[in-house]
Amino acid sequence: MNSQILMDAFFFIDKPTGMTSFDVLRDMRRILGIKKIGHTGTLDPLATGGLLVATGNYTKLISYIEKDSKTYAATIMLDGTSASLDRDTEIHYISDELKNTCKNEITQSKIEKILADHFSGTIIQIPPKYSALKINGKRALDRVLAGEEIEMKSREATIIYTSIQSFQYPELMLEVKVTAGTYIRTLAADLGEKLGTGGYIAELRRLTVGHLTQDFLQDLHSVSFDDTISVAKVFPDTIYTFEDEVVYKRLQDGQRVRGEYDFPIHRDIFLQKNGIIRYVVEYKDGVLHPKKRIT
Repeated sequence: MNSQILMDAFFFIDKPTGMTSFDVLRDMRRILGIKKIGHTGTLDPLATGGLLVATGNYTKLISYIEKDSKTYAATIMLDGTSASLDRDTEIHYISDELKNTCKNEITQSKIEKILADHFSGTIIQIPPKYSALKINGKRALDRVLAGEEIEMKSREATIIYTSIQSFQYPELMLEVKVTAGTYIRTLAADLGEKLGTGGYIAELRRLTVGHLTQDFLQDLHSVSFDDTISVAKVFPDTIYTFEDEVVYKRLQDGQRVRGEYDFPIHRDIFLQKNGIIRYVVEYKDGVLHPKKRIT
């Protein structure tokens, strides 16, 4: 097995708070001695938890993971607002009088009804200005910090479920599962607006990415190519073992390959040999269509 293949790997890093996702990649480059590396979904500096990282040729697979659902544990404070929609910028608290009113009037059942009525299924969100979302090639956050006035465009997001873990005003602990591109900070702020209290994230932890749970989390400073996440764990429904080198050679030459194979049709699948993903193909009308060479 050549050295390049050894560098084709996945890691599920438990990102510490205070680090950007780019900080994690920078440290991993140094620790692993590798240049080609990327992650499958940004985590805010305040957030902790699962950051799925690909190295080597497996960075070619990032686009197939970015759309995976993600689950978060969020601590939401319902007593004010902030520009960043979390506690990383100044909090503008509501009055003590309003806090007392909210403490008496806002119940868990009331929050559950608002979540069910307004934050379930496909919704419309406006992403935070303090985000890595790019506007004309530059991060929105960088434009804000440079003093620019920017307008974020609304877009669709999907909330698969929300589950209140505990509530004692003003602190709400919420578990939420969402599709890619959904901002939990915006959810917190929008919920606070519905309640008339304001809302912002105090703590945020990513629990899952796709099929990967917290059981697979790895310490950033202990990463090694001797301890990686298997491709079967990352893509349990998409990988198929395939041994035929003659077919691989034809795929490498850009040829379509006719044959009877026990593969699902009309969707991208990954062909692997010896635990290594070799090709992304699509099987339709009895023909393998090469989509992307991985290794």
